[in-house]
Parts: sequence; C-alpha cells; structure tokens
Amino acid sequence: MKKITFLILLLAANYISAQNCKYKRNEVDEFTKNKILETKEDIFTISGMGLGFSCGYALLKINDVRYLKLHVMSPSIFTLRSEHEIMFKTDSENTINLQFIDTQIATGTYNTTLKSTHWGAFTAIPISDEIYQRLLNEKISKLRIYTTDGYRDDDVSEKRDKKFKELLKCIE
Repeated sequence: MKKITFLILLLAANYISAQNCKYKRNEVDEFTKNKILETKEDIFTISGMGLGFSCGYALLKINDVRYLKLHVMSPSIFTLRSEHEIMFKTDSENTINLQFIDTQIATGTYNTTLKSTHWGAFTAIPISDEIYQRLLNEKISKLRIYTTDGYRDDDVSEKRDKKFKELLKCIE
C-alpha cells in the first residue's frame, strides 16, 4: 500500500510542477547538431482589435543561447534599427533593456476586406543569463519599443506577464 501511495504522490507532484511548454520546434539540427527549442508565438500587447500596434514574441534557445524573437505589427510602416531596443518596465520602476542586433524594415500585408495594409517586422534578440533571470523574477508592467518613428509604449497585463514567465521556463 505504501508503494502505491508513494507512486501516486510522485505522479501528482510531476503533474502539478509540469510546465505547459508547447514548442514550435524541439529538435537537433541534422547538419549542425545544434539543439533547438522554440516556443509557439504569444502576445505581449495588442491594440485596435489587432489592427493597431501589436507586439508578439516567441522564445528560442539554440544550445545554451537564449533569444527573444520579437514580432512587431503596426498600421504604418516602420523600421527596427540595430541601435534601438525594447525596454520592459517592472513594478519596481526598474527597466530591463534588450538591444536589437540587426535592422529590420517592416513588410506590408494588404487586407482586401479592410482595404488597408498592416506592417510587420521580426527580429531575434539574444538574452544574457542575467537578463533572463530578471525577466523571470521581476513583474513586467509595460514595454517600450523604439523604431525610426520614435517609440511606442504599451501596458503588459498581469496575465500576459505570467504567460511570458511560463514560456521563459520552457527554455531554461
């Protein structure tokens, strides 16, 4: 009886502490032998029912290097320059800054129903171990993204911050 109870407790503990990791990729590259983990894309912010400024992300880990894959969308054309950054404001009024490593010009997608173009750009930003720990441990309340047109601030809901932290654990 003790063995059965122990087995049930062990399985329950594993189930409770299990991460909700849904990967887009979880593989070893056959040429480079790099171990690649990439989460499915999620949303930081969204405005205008998806037609305004929005920011999505996925998390990527190649061997021991972590990246934030950022997907920025806007109703007007923009460029993400290599010297620009994304800033996260924490509840303790501190900021966590990640600098873009390359320049990306947004590409447009025309919506025939709405008769409008929506612009989007993707970039990957390396995350140091120190920044990773801060992102994991500090509550994010707001983000700022710099573009050639200035910057855009958006609130990050508690629910989206919690989801971000869950996905960060998937690339631990």
